[in-house]
Amino acid sequence: MMDKWINNNTVAKVLALVVSILLWVMVHLDGGAASIRTTSVSSAMGTNVIDNVQVQAYGFDEDKYVLKSLDPTRVSIQVRGQQSDLTSYFSSESYKVKVDLSQVTQAGTVTLPLIPELPASVQYVSMSPSTVKVTIEEKTSNAFEPEIVTQGEPATGNQAGNPVITDGTDKVTVTLPQSRLEDVQKVQGVVNIEGATDTVSKTVSLVVYAKDGSVIKDAVVSPASVKVEVPIGTSVKTLPLNLSYTGELPKSLILANTEASVNEVTVYGSEKSLAALGDSITATVDLGSIKEAGTTNLTVKLDIPEGADRIAPSTVQVKITAEAFSQKDIANIPVIFKGASENYTNVITDPANQQVTLNVKGTPEALEALKPADIEVSANISGRKPGTYKIPVQVILPDTIALSDPASAPTVTVTISEKTDTTTPKDPADTDNSGTDTTDGTGSGTDSGTGTSGTTTPDTSNPETTTPSEETPTTPEGTTPEQNPESNGSAGAENGGTTTIPPDNSNSNSNSNGTTSEAATNTKAVFPSTYR
Repeated sequence: MMDKWINNNTVAKVLALVVSILLWVMVHLDGGAASIRTTSVSSAMGTNVIDNVQVQAYGFDEDKYVLKSLDPTRVSIQVRGQQSDLTSYFSSESYKVKVDLSQVTQAGTVTLPLIPELPASVQYVSMSPSTVKVTIEEKTSNAFEPEIVTQGEPATGNQAGNPVITDGTDKVTVTLPQSRLEDVQKVQGVVNIEGATDTVSKTVSLVVYAKDGSVIKDAVVSPASVKVEVPIGTSVKTLPLNLSYTGELPKSLILANTEASVNEVTVYGSEKSLAALGDSITATVDLGSIKEAGTTNLTVKLDIPEGADRIAPSTVQVKITAEAFSQKDIANIPVIFKGASENYTNVITDPANQQVTLNVKGTPEALEALKPADIEVSANISGRKPGTYKIPVQVILPDTIALSDPASAPTVTVTISEKTDTTTPKDPADTDNSGTDTTDGTGSGTDSGTGTSGTTTPDTSNPETTTPSEETPTTPEGTTPEQNPESNGSAGAENGGTTTIPPDNSNSNSNSNGTTSEAATNTKAVFPSTYR
């Protein structure tokens, strides 16, 4: 029966129709569900525009360059994401826009792309603008002398001396873009001395000021601070500082430069003790502590002057520069006379041009600048009588120049004669005894002038006596015997570059035959220059 019903043609058609309808319904139901889901997802997504996102630069050499400007400094970003994420990241602080300056190798203006950095759940759509114009300026440094000022007043009855930088800093470096460096007026530190009764010692920070008086906050100062002392006392006196030298540099070196951290010092004490002080304070530098070429910083202690209470600063920093030396001949240096008498005529007969040549040593720069006029060469004839003498010269050189061999200082032959144009005979009784010898024939008489004559004086009371020039004992060559010019001061000339002139009465020694010979005196040099 069932088989007949299934095999019935009409039933088969009905069943096929029913299946077709079911299939159609199923297909359309799936499509509807898909449409609903899509609509649901679409309604959860969205876009948003984030304004005022700041542009950040990175990657450039901050030691060499400074970022002068960015244009623009803020941009807008369009992003896409789920509404919940967009709501969470609605603030501009959640987004970053950067520009990479690592490829910028010189100052100037360039246009570079911007790089967005977004939260992980947000997608980038666009940015406006997408590039930035960057201006880079090179940093420049200039040296400035720091200025230290005081604030407040010391305790009643006390006085404040000048502030002194005690760590040896004489210059500081200020680094800024060139366009702004020209606006720097000063670099200043302030020390508070309110109510102080004794020396104030502090480390002071330095501040850079513009010409309009404002502080340049982004200026880089090196060093950023200095050590300072402000002398405080009942009576004070400020004196210049001089340097003198002891010890010897290695023989291969020459003194090239010397700098002290201060050029003045302050002395405390009673008015009487301060009034008795000299014109300056001297610091003694030991050159023997320098072992090699280059610059050496030495700490030199200052002695308190006799009668004073204290001195400030108590130590100074001295920068000594020593270099390997070169040598050079300096020709045509004129010779002058020291201690010449108005009653005599003095002539250098050898060398005939009355000039000498010196072999000196110093740095190449110092030798290049050296001229004959910078050197003083003198022959000391103080107290000498008419006659002919061979005299070692005395030499004074600039601070950074020295004789290559102090023992080889040249000699000159000097002829001294009486002036022939005297109109009135000179009464022997009125003769000035200054610079004359006794007449005991030994040649070792006393000299009340500036140097011993080394010759016997004829008896001028006898009209038959011959002229002094005929009586002056001489060697077969007509000169006094020459001594070795070496002395214990040669090391000073070698290291200091200077030979000082000793007191004139120390230049002569008497010989048993009544003649006198003079030795070159190269005492330890004390430089006359005041270093600042």
